[in-house]
Amino acid sequence: MTLRMLTALALAAAGFALAVTACGGDDDSASPATTATTTSTTTETTTTEPTTTAPTTTTVPTPSVKTFTIVVANGRPQGGIKTFTAKQGEQVALVVRSDTGESVHLHGYDLEQPLRNGRTRIVFRAKIPGRFEIELHESDILLGNLQVEP
Repeated sequence: MTLRMLTALALAAAGFALAVTACGGDDDSASPATTATTTSTTTETTTTEPTTTAPTTTTVPTPSVKTFTIVVANGRPQGGIKTFTAKQGEQVALVVRSDTGESVHLHGYDLEQPLRNGRTRIVFRAKIPGRFEIELHESDILLGNLQVEP
């Protein structure tokens, strides 16, 4: 018998004994009832061998960032004015390297970052569909366009 079975049996016997003693009549002349309860305990020992499990790794996908790079030399974008396309909801990074010390402005999103050491990076989620100009702000030089498609 298992320890659980013995415990259940002992509890049942105790409950029965309690019920028998509590069910006496109103007769005051009755002799007191005597109940003996016997309980036995058995201990089971279970041995288990240690198990080794290989460590698991969980890979969390990193959101991809669509990066567009514009290089400006002598105040003009190298390779000409380009249109960069992203889908609505995508994470976008505009990277501009320039030999001028201005700031870069993305129209429509009203994002502006100064060029520091000839470089800037503007990161945002493309939530607004449409076509937006990317420019050197102070000199109003068009660097490219961002087309966000639904």
